[in-house]
Amino acid sequence: MKVIAEGIETEQQKQLLINSGCDFGQGYLFSKPVSAEEFEKLLS
Repeated sequence: MKVIAEGIETEQQKQLLINSGCDFGQGYLFSKPVSAEEFEKLLS
């Protein structure tokens, strides 16, 4: 089973999750919410 953490806001939270074996994460530490158009620009 893969684990996804939501709401990661600090580097300390990220490190705790990495050390705990969390597979994926999302939150303001990485990016604010973006529209579909903004997301496409990030990928190009």
